[in-house]
Amino acid sequence: MRAVMRWVAAPRAFDAVAAFVVGVPLFLLSVVVAVLSVPGERAAILVAACLLAHVAFAFRRDLRAFFVIAVALAVQAVVTGLFIVLPTVVLFPLALYSCTAYGRSYLPVVVGLAGAGLAAARFATDSSVAAAHLGPDPWMLLGLLVAVVVAAWGLGLYRRTQLVYVNLLKEQAGVSAAQATLAERARIAREMHDVVAHALAVIVAQARGGRLIPERATEVLATVEETGRQALTEMRGLVGVLRSDTAVGSEAGDLRPQPGLAELPELLDRARAAGLAVTMTTAGRARPIGPGAELALYRVVQEALTNTLKHAGGGASSSVRLSWTPVDLEVTVADDGRAPAPTAGTAPGNGLAGMRERLLAVGGTLSAGAAGERGFVVTARLPYQKGAV
Repeated sequence: MRAVMRWVAAPRAFDAVAAFVVGVPLFLLSVVVAVLSVPGERAAILVAACLLAHVAFAFRRDLRAFFVIAVALAVQAVVTGLFIVLPTVVLFPLALYSCTAYGRSYLPVVVGLAGAGLAAARFATDSSVAAAHLGPDPWMLLGLLVAVVVAAWGLGLYRRTQLVYVNLLKEQAGVSAAQATLAERARIAREMHDVVAHALAVIVAQARGGRLIPERATEVLATVEETGRQALTEMRGLVGVLRSDTAVGSEAGDLRPQPGLAELPELLDRARAAGLAVTMTTAGRARPIGPGAELALYRVVQEALTNTLKHAGGGASSSVRLSWTPVDLEVTVADDGRAPAPTAGTAPGNGLAGMRERLLAVGGTLSAGAAGERGFVVTARLPYQKGAV
């Protein structure tokens, strides 16, 4: 089926086969009608003109092919007014439609109207037509031919509009796909930053503590091992998203779901194991906010604790507070360590920017800044969705 669709999508191949399938019976009928209607050499001229028109019809989307067909029919009109009864005449409106649909010139419709007038005039003045007592009335014939030309032109314009619209949709789909790809890449970059930065911050803090307190080496190594295993599990999940051959029931299907608010105690335990004194309090009645929002808030807390481990200095403590207010969920992470100072010539990190992007994606806001001379506070606010209040 796909091979057939690809063949149909190839214009030249399709036109050539269509010209053969349609043209052979029409040409044979035209030969019979020409031999019976016009004797001698004139029949041979009609047959040659028909053959030329059918060959040109294989290139029907080309304006030059249309003019070849028009010239072939004009030669037939010079030979006899009876040319109009030849089946080959059908090629003219088909070629007019094709040139209008796939080109931008108005010459075909002009030539078509002029040809309609020529055909009607030749039909009215040819003695062989009068001797055969053929109808219809020349004026009626002119009206019929003009109607055929206008109909072919109108259908061609309609098809051209369709093609333009389809191309526009394809372009928009391409732009949307590119934007979706960029958004997904940014999301994965944020996930990788959060996972790797937190794990490395814990490992560095543990390594520093193990160097200062050698007797805790076993405990420190156990924490480093657990942190590394957790980071590898989450990284496996991110890499699984990128794999195109992942199927239902495969190894990726056994990965744990993305963390949410329920996993915050486990996150705080890892921070405590890294040497950070951290507490968590909750106020208000919890409401469902959706897995995407929970993941965003989890990453905000994770990044804030990671920054505390990296920048607050030894002996710093931190607190996490979840306040379920009547209008929104407010998550505050505060520490009492030294505020991070920007280093000259160093670009700002991606942590705060990533947190803001996460909250913005789920409809929330983020504020962060120093709390006086010591300490740093990160506050995330997420309005409830309708029906969750």
